[in-house]
Amino acid sequence: MLSLEVRRKIFHLIAISLWIVPLKLFPPFLTFLTFLVVIFLNILVVKKVGQDSLGVVYRCILYLEREKNLEKPSIQALWANLGIMLSFLIFGGDCASIGVILLAVGDAFASLVGHHLGRTKLFDKSLEGFLAFFLSSFLVLYFILGWGRAIILSLFGALIELLPLKVDDNLALPLAGSFLCYILEHF
Repeated sequence: MLSLEVRRKIFHLIAISLWIVPLKLFPPFLTFLTFLVVIFLNILVVKKVGQDSLGVVYRCILYLEREKNLEKPSIQALWANLGIMLSFLIFGGDCASIGVILLAVGDAFASLVGHHLGRTKLFDKSLEGFLAFFLSSFLVLYFILGWGRAIILSLFGALIELLPLKVDDNLALPLAGSFLCYILEHF
């Protein structure tokens, strides 16, 4: 049986990566409509609406949820979906896709490596998780952006993940990564 963190991060990697499809392939209106539907459903889950009639769905969600989030299941998914939607609305689909990659790939590997192999503490995270974020996101972004932009964006994303922020990193990371992507493309 996989540990909770491994289950969560495998799901995190797959579910967040799915946003690449509407961001890259759908017309903007349909992408926006998809965000609205997903966020609406996400809010219903956080508020536990229909918990009795949708027992199987909630059991699956609770199977992936950390104990600290059981009062508001799927709250971190809501922050991620909001961060990706805002990135799309402000910076467009291409840059929002970069934010998705940083959140899906970098965050997943940082958490897995940091949780299982992290020994050198930096803030409340680990150097090993920081390096895992940087390397994993760089490997993906390199094939999309080339080495220069991939290094800059991966390092920036790893720093955002590492630093103790006042907002959830699932919201901050796609916004920050998309912002820097936009800056690199336009200036």
